[in-house]
Amino acid sequence: MSDTTRILLIAIGVALLVITFVPLLFMGGMMGAMMGGQCCAGGAPWVMVSLTLLILLVGGALLVAGLRH
Repeated sequence: MSDTTRILLIAIGVALLVITFVPLLFMGGMMGAMMGGQCCAGGAPWVMVSLTLLILLVGGALLVAGLRH
């Protein structure tokens, strides 16, 4: 794997993790309030949770692929 490919994989993995974690850290209270009452689109809070987990897994996999020797 070339250095450019490794750098791109690491950058994309970190970007996905930051895109997921920053809103969770700063707006966790607001998200909890929204989940407790009316959820957007009228239901299924598990969709939002599963999408977040999917993004975290993909970001972590890209990061590991880029860091692996």
